[in-house]
Amino acid sequence: MKNKYANLLLLFILCGWSATASAQQKDNASRNNQKADRSTKSIGGREHQTEILGVKIGMDVPTALEAVFTNANRQAGQEKPDSKRSEGKDKKDVRVIYKSLPQGELQIVFADGKFVKEVSLKYAKPPSIDDLRLPFTGLIGDDAVVNANRPDSAISATDVGNTTRVRGESYDGTRFDDRYSIGFTDIQKVQRIWWRDEKTPQNFSVRVQFYAPNKLKDAGAKFVVTAIQKVLSVTPGDESKFARSFSLDIKQ
Repeated sequence: MKNKYANLLLLFILCGWSATASAQQKDNASRNNQKADRSTKSIGGREHQTEILGVKIGMDVPTALEAVFTNANRQAGQEKPDSKRSEGKDKKDVRVIYKSLPQGELQIVFADGKFVKEVSLKYAKPPSIDDLRLPFTGLIGDDAVVNANRPDSAISATDVGNTTRVRGESYDGTRFDDRYSIGFTDIQKVQRIWWRDEKTPQNFSVRVQFYAPNKLKDAGAKFVVTAIQKVLSVTPGDESKFARSFSLDIKQ
């Protein structure tokens, strides 16, 4: 009789463990699917794409200039940039500048005067970091339990203690683009920067960067609420891969 009860008890324990394990597996699968979906879809809009006014890293000169002409709504007679200059160690790189586009000031650097290696746009109308869904801090949900000893930014976690949030989710459930790292341009921390790297079919990576206003130079920059500039470049360390992809003789 005792053995019968013992067997029944063991059966209940095993069933309970099986149900718990199954629920945990489903929960983990759901989280993995969410992460995979976030890695391929931006929640901050087209500004997060690896292009600026249609110009992409690796484009040749005619294609890049045509992209600007089309996407900036240039008119006949405005095919050329406003200015250009040679730069780099051997003065083979060429920087072209569009000073007064409706979207802002656009600069493109052509490696060896042939292929785009850097693009930057200083916004005429800076987008807000909320619209771009850029987080103010890197401590915004990372699948860890949040408690009073680990607040997000200056927000006390007391009200949301012991709650688990997926990476990129703030205390109130707002989703941010969690693909970006966050740092500063200098040790004085006067200008915040967000960046991420995206692999290309040519095996080098492109870095997407957004810059906040400089607290010392830009008016109204005491509080970080906008991104004043977007920059695309070859990810540091991938210059040789970029050069090989386009048969360039680039001196490091």
